[in-house]
Amino acid sequence: MKNKIAIIVSVIAVVVAVGIIFYFIQKNKAPSNSVENTTPPSQPEVNNQITPEPSQGKLVTDDFEISLPEGWRKTAPAVGASAMAVKADEQLTDPAAQKINFKSYFAVSYDTLQEKSLSEYLQSVKSQLQQTISDAVFAQEHDTTINGKAARAFEASFAQQGVNYKILMVAVQGAGDDVWVISFNTLQSTWTEYQKVFSDIANSFRLKLKK
Repeated sequence: MKNKIAIIVSVIAVVVAVGIIFYFIQKNKAPSNSVENTTPPSQPEVNNQITPEPSQGKLVTDDFEISLPEGWRKTAPAVGASAMAVKADEQLTDPAAQKINFKSYFAVSYDTLQEKSLSEYLQSVKSQLQQTISDAVFAQEHDTTINGKAARAFEASFAQQGVNYKILMVAVQGAGDDVWVISFNTLQSTWTEYQKVFSDIANSFRLKLKK
């Protein structure tokens, strides 16, 4: 589980460290009649052949579905994530964020609790995040329920490459030992704008019944 937590944390740390640069590099390189590549950078073995999909209200996988608000697009997930979406047409005014072409995003990842409680599991996540990003500050940790499933959430703030970030991480307990981690990231300056959007997306998360 420790290795998986490290991968989940890297979905936050690596993507925010360099933004979604690769997405825009490939978009600018691609001919007008070609498929745009939307793969996040710096993670090896990412499937970079997945075409971004226009928002149709939901991001659906074999295991779950989650709201995909207008203006958000599904993209090829970083290694360790089951699904990922970015605010594709976001226009940020922060010069440092513009420099790295950062876009607000959310990612969904799967892990197992290995007999830990949600609180204990998230403590492990926070410890790993603190090791990766030493100035991370945590707040607003609380229990909640999402579509009948026990969940626990926390917020965190940190800075990288001159950019101030704010994240929301929600862990949802599935069947048995399953846990699904939904991580949202934006700038501290746009947190107020996205706070309700992130909450609504998280509360829309619904696991599919296994047949």
